[in-house]
Amino acid sequence: MSTTNLIPAAEALEIVVLGSFNPAIFHPEWFLRQKLISEDEANSSETSVNVVGKEVAEIHLSGMKMFCMNDRFSIGTVNISKAARMQDFLLQTFTTLSHVPVTACGINPQAHYRVKDEKFWHKIGNTLAPKDLVWNELVELPGMQSLIIKAQRKGEFAGETLLWVEPSQDKRFHPGIFVRANYSYSLPKESLHAESTEILMKFLKTEWDTACSMARNVAEKILNKIKPDDA
Repeated sequence: MSTTNLIPAAEALEIVVLGSFNPAIFHPEWFLRQKLISEDEANSSETSVNVVGKEVAEIHLSGMKMFCMNDRFSIGTVNISKAARMQDFLLQTFTTLSHVPVTACGINPQAHYRVKDEKFWHKIGNTLAPKDLVWNELVELPGMQSLIIKAQRKGEFAGETLLWVEPSQDKRFHPGIFVRANYSYSLPKESLHAESTEILMKFLKTEWDTACSMARNVAEKILNKIKPDDA
């Protein structure tokens, strides 16, 4: 197999933080006043406001999409080169909002990979979810739609990691596989009104690289272990 198959055709990243927020403040002008974005970012053609109100805010900030409700804050990008800027933006934002109660955080990478041909595409699905033992006797033409693996993490930021492998539904990458991960951490309840943002920022610093690489690691393992028949 050519090593180019291990290069994602497209990647995206979303960070979700649960807690108690005030969506009405999240406007590009507020981020600019707090020096969380630069003048260039504020004036970028990629910066715009969809809605900012008491219950919801949705804005685009120079290649990043931010969405906020009273109990949920998220920021994402489909331009993976923005990942480092997004981490820096999150750390600065929650330094500024140090009083905000935070309860959980999820780092959610995803990636599409093209594969050689449909024969190999089916082989991946049949290897990850065998059909002969059960499914071929029950239904016609069974196929893997979504495989979900749940894993436990130990250590300072113990929690769950969910991993999905699916056929890519994006026609640009057919035949291809779509891999995504949810690397989540629930903060201790006793930290809710004391040091929750400090714990959140430590999580984002300590676990960032590991979490952001999860989708790529899964895809690379699959493509290294499962080979086309003519490889």
